[in-house]
Amino acid sequence: VTQRDQQKVGMQIQRKMVNQAKMARYRHLVFHILEFLQKHQLYPDEQILKFKIELLNKTNKSLHHTEDAPQDIIIYGGRAAPLVTFLLNPNVVQELRGDKQYNLQMLKERYQVTRLNVGITQHKLVPEETVTVIYSRCGEKFSVYKGSGNDSITQQFDACASWWTQGPDPAFQAELAREMAYTAARFGHVMFPENVYEPALKCAELLIDGVGKGWASLVYFSDNGSTAIEIALKMAFRKFCVDHETLLEFSEGRDEKKHIVVKVLALRGSYHGDTLGAMEAQAPLPYTGFLQQPCTRDEIFDKSRDTSTLATTYLAYVSKQLQEYSGNTQSAHVGALIIIQTTILLRWLIVSAVIHGAGGMHMVDPLFQRVLVNECRNRKIPVIFDEVFTGFWRLGVETPAELLGCKPDIACYAKLMTGGMIPLAVTLATDALFDSFSGDPKLQALLHGHSYSAHAMGCATAAKAIEWFKDPETNHNIIPQGGILRELWDEELVQQISCHSAVQRVVVIGTLFALELKVDASNSTYASLYVKSLLQLLREDGIFMRPLGNVVYLMCGPCTSPEICRELLSKLYIRFGEFNRV
Repeated sequence: VTQRDQQKVGMQIQRKMVNQAKMARYRHLVFHILEFLQKHQLYPDEQILKFKIELLNKTNKSLHHTEDAPQDIIIYGGRAAPLVTFLLNPNVVQELRGDKQYNLQMLKERYQVTRLNVGITQHKLVPEETVTVIYSRCGEKFSVYKGSGNDSITQQFDACASWWTQGPDPAFQAELAREMAYTAARFGHVMFPENVYEPALKCAELLIDGVGKGWASLVYFSDNGSTAIEIALKMAFRKFCVDHETLLEFSEGRDEKKHIVVKVLALRGSYHGDTLGAMEAQAPLPYTGFLQQPCTRDEIFDKSRDTSTLATTYLAYVSKQLQEYSGNTQSAHVGALIIIQTTILLRWLIVSAVIHGAGGMHMVDPLFQRVLVNECRNRKIPVIFDEVFTGFWRLGVETPAELLGCKPDIACYAKLMTGGMIPLAVTLATDALFDSFSGDPKLQALLHGHSYSAHAMGCATAAKAIEWFKDPETNHNIIPQGGILRELWDEELVQQISCHSAVQRVVVIGTLFALELKVDASNSTYASLYVKSLLQLLREDGIFMRPLGNVVYLMCGPCTSPEICRELLSKLYIRFGEFNRV
């Protein structure tokens, strides 16, 4: 065998290994195809299951070149061994009874099977046996294990949009997965300061030309909505200090430095995140703004209302509050205005342009918001729009600023920006904000950053999602002439639900439908368990929901068909009738 023959054989082996690696990398995408085939019943379930098992059997060998299980699987398998042993013994399984408490105690004492640790909730309110075990997700649906033995799989529509982040249908999910895989293989992770790369640049360009069009020129990347708010507050405070020349008090060479208190003006009942700075920018009391105002959708956003008597009333109130916070002393200032944007439909009439999602889908009149923004501008107070929840078509438009009719100085985005596939957040700002941090001293810069700022995979996914959502060729819900989503929720069903005697109000806009039930004071808070039985009924119907106290909601994606939304409303209407009779 010549040296050339050895090299040829070596190259063949190398190509084979590369092809095996490629197949292993894309094997997970085949699962989505199998889910599609199973959903449409193109093949028997038994045959689909066989394909899945064969796919998994080859995964370990192709990835690790061994038939042996990876060490981490062995560890987890060891922890699960008592439960597996129990389930594989048909005689022992017969010991299970209808009494759940007995079963849990028996499993613990006889078979060392202990309780699961359920996160992100009050453990005592969610028994282990009611926890949804998710096998996979395809588009807007979970594939969940069904039955006490988890021996079958069924589907549930994710009506929480996995806490307001999700947007893709099955086809779009596959596209995003491919984009993420390619970008991860090409870039991995590289630091962003003093560097630039294609995904980050493309994402920034799309943001400036989209949600930031006409006002923004700066994109600051971070990793979640709460952090984006923290960055926005830093920007606003600096801009306020520059405009009001308070930074002169801290210039070099001064022996005495004056203590200045800077405050944030926010709407009662608002929520901006869970980091300390964001929590300081929200009031602790529930919002109690306007609940009814009989006007049509066109009228509520009509800027001719700016000259109305109500506008004068709002202006007087806003001026009084601003004067109260900043007029008594020269050392206390309102340094920023932060608001959440959206629109709301009360029964079938729009009455507001601001929604407090986590606060129970409450709202503020857009006229009040516009007056507030204008008055803050007159006093050189920077304005922040929190569009983490409401941006990117959640409310039927790319940015709710289009509904409000005025622009911010700073705006924050996350969640749907990447289609919900991966965490990424941005803070957009104007040139004037950037200039507040520009200068020779390094300490004058905006010293806020994260190890994963502008992560290439997040930026590439965001760029793909931004383009996909606004293109009528890929998102068939887009109305090209108006640049808005078509109506997704059936008007007749909405009206029937909103007119029900047990309903306090209904919220309908874009991808969101919500209703608040009439309850006594003890059940009107976020801690209320009033609708627990209703949610259980809906989960049995294949709809996964979580409430906001006595408020229940359905949330779809920008690509969801009106037919699916109608099906969701129909199931809710039927179950609501049963729940109300009980």
